[in-house]
Amino acid sequence: MSANFLEAMADSSRRRVASARHRVRDDVVLERARREPPPPALVLHPHFDVIAEVKMRSPATGADAAPIGDLRGRVDAYAAGGAAAVSVLTEPSRFDGSIVHLATAARALEEARIPAMRKDFLVDPYQLAEARIAGAGGALLILRLLSRAEAESLVVFARGLGLFVLLETFDESDLRTARAIVRTLGTEGILVGVNCRDLA
Repeated sequence: MSANFLEAMADSSRRRVASARHRVRDDVVLERARREPPPPALVLHPHFDVIAEVKMRSPATGADAAPIGDLRGRVDAYAAGGAAAVSVLTEPSRFDGSIVHLATAARALEEARIPAMRKDFLVDPYQLAEARIAGAGGALLILRLLSRAEAESLVVFARGLGLFVLLETFDESDLRTARAIVRTLGTEGILVGVNCRDLA
């Protein structure tokens, strides 16, 4: 996954938001998101936790071995295995993801009280509202795609909807940004992850 790939995905994400806004206004989406019942809380344990992942396709490896029809079964297995959360990739063009997959996973996880997390190239508060409407309890924010001000704004917006955020970092610069965000906004609802893939 190169830096150019990330930029292309961010541009695609902005186009998806523009298209969605053409269909449903921001105020309508936000009002719907705020009316949703609270999502399951993320419960972390002292020693070790897993955020399991649902990814229908990877550009690097092709289609996942598990068919789309088994999404519910896969999510149930993750819950039974003790996952703290389940990340669902919703990007459609390169990963065959869908917000419907997120909603399906969130419904499957309700009884176990495990949050689903939207994994995508998120660049706009609108996408966080979409995630909350789909039942998500969290969202991934890739710091490489965002200025610090944009990232902080999205964290604050996510908190207002009851979403935790996972700040994804790739290098020392990203980690400095994550640390600055945590120092400014506090630790509530923020996880920091390190992606070990070399984008350069």
